[in-house]
Amino acid sequence: MRIFKNAKIYSMDKDDNIYEALAVENGRIAFAGSNEEVLKQYSDCKDIEDIIDLEGRTVVPGFNDSCVRFVEYARFNTMLNLSKCKSIKEIIDLAKDSKKHGGWVIGWGWNQDYFEEKRMLTKNDLDSISNEYPIAFRRCCGEMIAANSKALEICGIDEKMKSDSIDFENGLISSKDMILILSKLKSLEIDTLKSIILDTQEAFFKMGITSVQTDDLRSLPDFDYRKIIDAYQKLNREKKLKIRVCEQAQFIDKKDIDDFRQYYYYQYINDERFKVSRIKLIIDGAIGSRTALLKDDYNDAKGFRGISQYKQEDLDELVAYANSLDYSLAIQATGDGAIDMALNAIEKIKDTKDFKYRRNGLMYCQITDKKLFEKMKELNVGIYYQPIFLHYDMHIVEDRVGEQKASTSYAYKTAKDIGINIGFGSSGPIDGISVMEGIHCAVNREDLNGWPKSGWMPQEKLTVKEAVYLYTMGSAYMSSEDDIKGSIEEDKLADFVVLDKDIFETDTNEIKNIKVLKTIIDGDIVYSA
Repeated sequence: MRIFKNAKIYSMDKDDNIYEALAVENGRIAFAGSNEEVLKQYSDCKDIEDIIDLEGRTVVPGFNDSCVRFVEYARFNTMLNLSKCKSIKEIIDLAKDSKKHGGWVIGWGWNQDYFEEKRMLTKNDLDSISNEYPIAFRRCCGEMIAANSKALEICGIDEKMKSDSIDFENGLISSKDMILILSKLKSLEIDTLKSIILDTQEAFFKMGITSVQTDDLRSLPDFDYRKIIDAYQKLNREKKLKIRVCEQAQFIDKKDIDDFRQYYYYQYINDERFKVSRIKLIIDGAIGSRTALLKDDYNDAKGFRGISQYKQEDLDELVAYANSLDYSLAIQATGDGAIDMALNAIEKIKDTKDFKYRRNGLMYCQITDKKLFEKMKELNVGIYYQPIFLHYDMHIVEDRVGEQKASTSYAYKTAKDIGINIGFGSSGPIDGISVMEGIHCAVNREDLNGWPKSGWMPQEKLTVKEAVYLYTMGSAYMSSEDDIKGSIEEDKLADFVVLDKDIFETDTNEIKNIKVLKTIIDGDIVYSA
């Protein structure tokens, strides 16, 4: 038994209750109320371990990142970080000083829109670093790789290969064909994997994140999902896995799904610390790399509409198969073309027996229109949004897709008012994992530098309460866990966060600077500033 007192506790429950104190027993909220009520309730209790005075600080439910790549975030920190590079020359100079990993130089995070040269990184650029050893640098969105000639040779990629996601001349490999390169990289041993998972959960605790919904099963170069599940399970059994992990198991085809099912993990991986709860499918990529699938041509690339990993009939088959196995789906669909494909596939299963229990959702969901939103509402399809994406996308989206389509980007308020269920996340490591920066973008519709002052598409701004709700209860709904997390209520998991300022009373321009002082899971303090 542990008591937390003298705080301003925003419950985020349906009645918006605000408490001063709460009691935790066996990892659950046992009681919440005023300081006097809680202390009186347990005045005769002999099992109280601690009474923690929070000194008037603000408490909110633990944040739940509904769309992240946890293991890839961990691996990102073992690679060459290209995210701060402002020119191709800077990347070349940085790479020349780097160490090779298993014979390769691996990097992640470049963005041509931040380069002085304003063009894609190419094979010729990387060949100027070396053509004696392989080099592969992944774009910030994760949807494109620039490779040098040696890497292309090792991976068997040549000019004879015909694919809309292979640009051999420039050494740019995107979408589904990235596997040709990723599969050649050195994988991680399970002890190393366990170690970086533990390091990474500490980074998430610093942000106040107590739960993640993550796409991990294809995160290793050898795509060995067994190794990832084993790492999580062993850490769980060792009582070292503190963060709550809900896997969005990414598969390519039915063979992948069947292989996973035959491994029988799905029968017993279902606890409050680690579970596999969704099947994830990826249709398209990102607007920045022009790998998102549009209904019409890109504004700055006439004759090109992006890339789809599936034909409609193949997607229909996979969606129907996952539904038949009692899984809800998380489908990555950025452009309106991909969103339309996903909704068409889901519509075909709407008359199945258990469809009403499904909580299917679309990830990214950037370019939309009213008809698509109405169809989402009709089919009870939610959205996994990443508000931090506004920081970059607001600067390039109009060039990419034109003014009309750009005006539909990340229409949070429209979607919410229509009644679509939404969960907030980061999709880290793409733009980091800061919850406060995400809330800033959702509330102010400004980039992290405060531009534009009036807000970009200000009609889509959310209130602070709405944004915090979508990072807590909204995200819990998307993983079908709103009965045990997302709000501070009796019998729910005792996961909450202590902030240095009252997020609901602070000037919205200061939200991104709010610090997490403590992160609590099961009533235990797992992070303290």
